[in-house]
Amino acid sequence: MRATLWHGIASLLISSYLAAAPQQSSTGRIAQLSKGSTSGDSYANPDLGFRYQLPSGWSVNERETTAVHQFAWMDDPGTKTQTQSPSACSKTLLFVTKHPEGMKLNSFDPLALMVAIDPACFPEIVFPKSATERDAIQKAAGQILGHLQTPGSAVRGPARVRAFDNAGRVMLEISRPLSITTREVALGSLTTVRNINRSVLAMSASGYWVLWIFVTGDDVDMDYLKATKIFLDPPGDSPAKK
Repeated sequence: MRATLWHGIASLLISSYLAAAPQQSSTGRIAQLSKGSTSGDSYANPDLGFRYQLPSGWSVNERETTAVHQFAWMDDPGTKTQTQSPSACSKTLLFVTKHPEGMKLNSFDPLALMVAIDPACFPEIVFPKSATERDAIQKAAGQILGHLQTPGSAVRGPARVRAFDNAGRVMLEISRPLSITTREVALGSLTTVRNINRSVLAMSASGYWVLWIFVTGDDVDMDYLKATKIFLDPPGDSPAKK
């Protein structure tokens, strides 16, 4: 009886771990997904069937920086570092900042990060099918926030969640104020605490999830980012055909 009891407990623990942990994509299809392209103030991704109006005058960063890893989706929130591989479950599509890379600033540089996610890796997260499914919306928002843990951050207030319809597509908006602690080694390990705003916009597209992660130091820049537009196109279409 004791052996049976321990076997049952072990099975329960293993099944709970498998339900919580991200499952590797069996096809590695996220690696084959196009990162899209930018032209002027527009980003397009025919594979995902949408275009995005970039913040006018902002800088597109081609290489990943500390900010990308600090604010991006984490396949496994239990790890401190994120490694990319052909079987990874997420992929950075776009990273833009208000100021050019390397520019010295006395304040937080606002950023917009776009990430594609393979939902097959996360069967526990169910994206709501309509903007009226209140319980499903709150549950999905909480699970998404669990994968957006920011190292060195502290929550300053409750998350604000809303769902809306964009041309028949359900979109989630999840906003939460945070404070982050940074350390400048060049300045004698000077520690600074900054209050920031983070807002996440999520939608389903061509069998993937797409997340826009907006991070700013004030409400003005956040309102500006939220005012940028998303245009939905048939999958495989392109602006050149319009």
